[in-house]
Amino acid sequence: MGDIMKPLRVGAFALMGLVASAARPVASPDTPSASKGESASVNQVWRREDERGRFEEAGDIDAYKSLYHDKFIGWSCDWAHPKRKAGVGEWVREVHDKHIKVTSDLTREGAEDFGDVVVVHYRATEVDTFPDGHTEGKGEAYKITHTWMRTGDTWLIIGGMCASLRDSLK
Repeated sequence: MGDIMKPLRVGAFALMGLVASAARPVASPDTPSASKGESASVNQVWRREDERGRFEEAGDIDAYKSLYHDKFIGWSCDWAHPKRKAGVGEWVREVHDKHIKVTSDLTREGAEDFGDVVVVHYRATEVDTFPDGHTEGKGEAYKITHTWMRTGDTWLIIGGMCASLRDSLK
């Protein structure tokens, strides 16, 4: 079942959660957003990405889902078609229910502020450690895009996309 669930976990990470709070994002010095400085909005969105990771790690499905706009649509690495907010969080529930420890690393690749919309791009890897001691995910890397929209005083994810970095380097 681990091999079957791995794409679901990656999808959750890619669109809705695979970033754990253990590792802080690092900006690449040659990305457009890092080279010209990041706006306050971009910094707020990166903090929200960090929150998403902490919620995933804690298995807090309600807090995790609260980061997504009601009209969210995204395309996870493992899904044949885009899904809506209702599909968010299956992996977070499994982390909680099966007591899986998620260790993740996120590298910022770029971000842009469009006013009430911010788009972030990052590279992510993860290792999942199960209660029996076996691990999954070593060496797997993904490229991820999230689009965030300011709604009132907060930022919510309105869209996302994931792809295997390995597949894109061919």
